Amino acid sequence: MTKKVAIIGAGAVGMTVATYLKRHTDYDVLVFSSDTHTAYSQCGMPFVLEGIISEFPDLIVRPPDTFIEMGIDLHLNTEVRHIDAKSQKVISDSGVFEYDHLVIATGSTPVIPPIPGIHLSGVFTLQTLSDGMDIKFNINDNSRVVVIGADGIGIEVAASLVRRGINTTLIGTLAQVLPLTLDPDMASFIEQHLISMGIRVMTCTSVDSVNGKQRVESVSAGGETLPTDVVIVTSGLKPLTSVARKAGYDIGTTGGIVTDEGLRVSMDGEFQDNVYSGGECAQVFDLITGSPVISRLGSAARRMARVIGGNLAGKDAVYPPTLSPGVVVAGHLVAGSVGITSHTAKVHDINIISGSSKGYSRAGYYPGAMPLFVKLLFSKKKLVGAQVVSSEGVKERIDALSLAIRMGAEVDDLLDWETSYSPPVAMVIDPVTFAADDAKNKMEGIA
Repeated sequence: MTKKVAIIGAGAVGMTVATYLKRHTDYDVLVFSSDTHTAYSQCGMPFVLEGIISEFPDLIVRPPDTFIEMGIDLHLNTEVRHIDAKSQKVISDSGVFEYDHLVIATGSTPVIPPIPGIHLSGVFTLQTLSDGMDIKFNINDNSRVVVIGADGIGIEVAASLVRRGINTTLIGTLAQVLPLTLDPDMASFIEQHLISMGIRVMTCTSVDSVNGKQRVESVSAGGETLPTDVVIVTSGLKPLTSVARKAGYDIGTTGGIVTDEGLRVSMDGEFQDNVYSGGECAQVFDLITGSPVISRLGSAARRMARVIGGNLAGKDAVYPPTLSPGVVVAGHLVAGSVGITSHTAKVHDINIISGSSKGYSRAGYYPGAMPLFVKLLFSKKKLVGAQVVSSEGVKERIDALSLAIRMGAEVDDLLDWETSYSPPVAMVIDPVTFAADDAKNKMEGIA
């Protein structure tokens, strides 16, 4: 009898697993999603608001018909109410379905801070394609927008809006922007750039209230009242695990579903051979600290999906501890990071020595050369973190440094690192080398 695989969630993990199984197995595949859309790029949504991408439907990679033609039984606008783990059934709005294997890929949900007035009309989150469409419909070039949350998505949204000429304020509760991915000295480059773009950046600021009768009219923050037409809340995400929790699957300290290296789900401390989880609802492990984490990257979701699909197809695939390399585009400036920050090192009692440098993205004399800032973090001479800020060449360096960390590179390895050179694309000695040299001098007590 043909086995049935039920997948809860039609995002990057769910649909990648579904298509993998239809290509490599003869399984019947059912996919459930409460979303109206599927197979779209969440990461592209800020750039639709900017106007670089014309419309939100342009972010749809594949229409639902594509999956249906593959033989995937796709249930959109369908809430899964319960998982009966004992009888192996999914109870949903569209009926009760039996399964042999289950994949929980429910993703995340926005954290809504407990601010008075936060539920007024005109207050939005940016999680789904429908969210993006609602925001676009409600803003125009004369709008005054407050973005609550100075993380990656908040910064990309604020930068996109101000480049349209929209009056934009960015509010963060901590002392810096991008507090989870950059050290304060590196974050300051991004903050100053945002200010130069015309964004009002308010750090160390809590929002006291969102004001209005039925629709938002102003925001009270930092002792001021800011006239506001639209509020966009980007103050964080939390794993969406209510269905999994109700079914009895173990939830970890991160709020994510506990998984093993094969992304099998745990129930009462035992990993289930026929139940998997991946994406923003799944708890995995950090390579440097060994601590449980949630990886929120689209690239991580795709890699997890390949592991889950492979294991369902009979392979012995493993999802290794993660480094979560990422980049954030703030107007003309890009911030990239991989591994741990100085704050994370302090939390986990990891002694670090850092090295920094300022170079250029091209030869200094070449037209268009842009400042490029690098910071490297070492523990016992091993590279454990890296941060790069510039207008170009950030992603490539972060990807290379991600591989270096995974391979156990030490400071001397980076000093011996041979890099290519041509004036239009690089300095003769890469700024990464100068940062490693700075760290080595500190290790030897020279600097």
